[in-house]
Amino acid sequence: MPRAALAFVDNLAWRAAEPVRRSREATRVSDGLSRVRAMVVFSNQRLGAIAEILVSPVVASAMLRLTAEAARPLAQSRWEHELILWLEDRSRALGSAFDVAEIAWTPDNFERQRRFLTDAIDRASLGSEHIRPLAMWARMIVAHPREHVVVGRRWRWAADAARV
Repeated sequence: MPRAALAFVDNLAWRAAEPVRRSREATRVSDGLSRVRAMVVFSNQRLGAIAEILVSPVVASAMLRLTAEAARPLAQSRWEHELILWLEDRSRALGSAFDVAEIAWTPDNFERQRRFLTDAIDRASLGSEHIRPLAMWARMIVAHPREHVVVGRRWRWAADAARV
């Protein structure tokens, strides 16, 4: 397992041992009972089930929308602009899961793309009520192994997914 993945897993294990602070934020991630009938799983299948975040559809949509809004002023490359549009698209048409591997990473620019996205997530978390799930999602992205980036991966838009 890559070093970043091990660090991610270690960090999750450490956070699991922390006492849960009861606040509005904590109850929206996956703590306690909820009246939400469906949840959205943010995952990184390359790291296994330990790298999953379970949030309500409302929180998932907000996370994607806030990240897109935070990335917009910084976007320069075509990929960055496409990422913003894709995040907005996904925020409106969420399924039951969102995996890091669904992002159309390119092997040649992976490090720069990953940094752009994690910087946007960090900016999105400033003043957000979803700090905890955003931080966990950013760590999941940081831990994504470069060797698992698929050459030629394309964005899968909500309209395309509906046709399948």
